Amino acid sequence: MMTREHETPNETGVFPLKDSRLSGKRESRRMSGQSTVFLILLVIMLFAGTAVMLLTFAKTINQSDYINMYTHNLLLSILRSDTGYSDPNCKLVSDAIICAFFSPNAVCRGGTTTCLEVAKSAITDYVGRFSSVKKSYRYLLTVQPSGFTMIDENTGEPFTISVGDSSISSVRNQTKYTANEQLRKAATTGVFNIDVKLTVVPK
Repeated sequence: MMTREHETPNETGVFPLKDSRLSGKRESRRMSGQSTVFLILLVIMLFAGTAVMLLTFAKTINQSDYINMYTHNLLLSILRSDTGYSDPNCKLVSDAIICAFFSPNAVCRGGTTTCLEVAKSAITDYVGRFSSVKKSYRYLLTVQPSGFTMIDENTGEPFTISVGDSSISSVRNQTKYTANEQLRKAATTGVFNIDVKLTVVPK
């Protein structure tokens, strides 16, 4: 009987396969394939779970909640908007508002416009832009001091800023969406707060 070099038959007289690692390779491929399928299923489950969560979240937000969030985001956007001036007192709308209260006749460096004019112009511009997007709503932005009074040199009345539809302040028995922010001015005599309120009312 012929024999293979360096090989010994087993008890049944059958020689082992020449490459005994073939079965190991097949098992490795099978395990790798199972891992790939598992990862694909895991990714699909994650996407499905995220989609369900987003849909559930969207259903819980009604129109009122949406407009309320919109109003708050709109006010923050206005206050943080750049006016186009490099002067620190007029750079942002919020800067121009503070300047308008404490130095209403101050002129923004690099131009001939006062802080008050810059503040009113910027607020009017941004409110106008958003009004063109949400045409079914009216807007009123008011600014007034908190805990102190500023007197308008021209009128002798308490100084405030009001931009938008002034009739909103007298609206009764109608849904109003309001957002409030507070600006601060540090001075040698203390810290002064200025209240900014944006009111949105359906037409």
